[in-house]
Amino acid sequence: MDLAFSEEQEMLWKSARDFLANKCPKTLVREMEEDEQGYPPELWKEMAELGWLGLPFPEKYEGWEDSASST
Repeated sequence: MDLAFSEEQEMLWKSARDFLANKCPKTLVREMEEDEQGYPPELWKEMAELGWLGLPFPEKYEGWEDSASST
């Protein structure tokens, strides 16, 4: 069984790592733990624009091509 990331998964992983390193420092995470909403709306909007909110859904529901288990 090949458990290596596909090229697309690798690109997604690197994109998420870079985005979160720049936009979501540990200080923000700690602040959001105490915040009633739990996330900054601007950050959520940017992640939505990147298409990340569709990751757990199949393409037929306008999600990603791969299933959540393979992403």
